[in-house]
Amino acid sequence: MAGKHHNSAEGIITGKMIVGEVIEANPKAADVFKKHLGRYCLSLPGARTESIEFLAAMNDYHEEPLLEALNNVCKKAPAKIGHF
Repeated sequence: MAGKHHNSAEGIITGKMIVGEVIEANPKAADVFKKHLGRYCLSLPGARTESIEFLAAMNDYHEEPLLEALNNVCKKAPAKIGHF
């Protein structure tokens, strides 16, 4: 099921989105990241500038449960999606 959320209408938050931009648009998302990836996950160098899928992979975590939890909490998508 890899890539399930890419360009998907299932939720407003996708794996291609940048962690810091999701948190900026939805401050409660920080708690979701910490719950799923560990309380220090956002203090890693560059963590807020990487995509959700990359941060999940760096923490040896599958992105699907993280995206599901983020979509349950986040009410709006960030203005920019991804690095490009």
